Amino acid sequence: MRRIFPALLLLACGRTSAPMATPLASASASPVAILDDGGVDAEPLTEVVDAAPPPRAVGPYEIPFVGKRKVYLAVPPDAHGQHRILANLHGMCNPPGYACGYWVNAGTAHGFMICPEGNTTCGAGGPSSWEESFADMDRDLEAAITAVDEAYPGELTRRGAVLTAFSRGAYAAPVIASMHPGRWPYLILAEADVTLSAYALRKAGVKAVVLLAGEYGTQIKGERETVARLQAEHFPARFLTMKKAGHYYSADIDDLMAEAIAFVLAQGDEDAEAGAALP
Repeated sequence: MRRIFPALLLLACGRTSAPMATPLASASASPVAILDDGGVDAEPLTEVVDAAPPPRAVGPYEIPFVGKRKVYLAVPPDAHGQHRILANLHGMCNPPGYACGYWVNAGTAHGFMICPEGNTTCGAGGPSSWEESFADMDRDLEAAITAVDEAYPGELTRRGAVLTAFSRGAYAAPVIASMHPGRWPYLILAEADVTLSAYALRKAGVKAVVLLAGEYGTQIKGERETVARLQAEHFPARFLTMKKAGHYYSADIDDLMAEAIAFVLAQGDEDAEAGAALP
């Protein structure tokens, strides 16, 4: 049985913040003339410049994207320029507040975390889940990206995009990458003994893969073997163990995801990556 953390779910479900943190107005100070002893205006002693705006709050936030469904997202603290997409597909009965919520620090250090809800729930009022084809999951993921792009115009780029996923989502992720060669150059897949080959990954434009599995789970043996096979085929791949975990995240998942993201990004040439423009 998949383990859900109630505290995090309550945290995620209780988020009703607006999707964008309102930046504090910068302090605009005009130079003040100082009077000399004769009562005549003297030149300012120092030049006063506008204060730099503080980093924005990273969230997480929620915004609607399809019907009553929501996108769980977190944003990079720097509101200037463009930032990569770090998308996520959660698992069965395993909402984005869990699948993304435990590694917000690692994710927002590199870009926008975009984590759509699945198309169904586990029972009435239960956690988000999936009951649709991988093609439909791909369509929903793109709708979520579009919703975030509209909320943060001009800030998203597909250059160096990372597709992360947990369980059911991780089985879908390589298929989705193969549907759009070059769109998802980096894959980070947790708790899914998914079949991967260097040939298929290269054909999909994937440059690097990280697999994570719980130490006490059923996916660890197959994932280790997959990574060893990919490495033997000279494909950049790495395996990370989630210690003292089964089919759920370990307590150090934020650190593990930071390590996984650093590994995959180190394998690519972002200047040469395709798909920089959003569709």
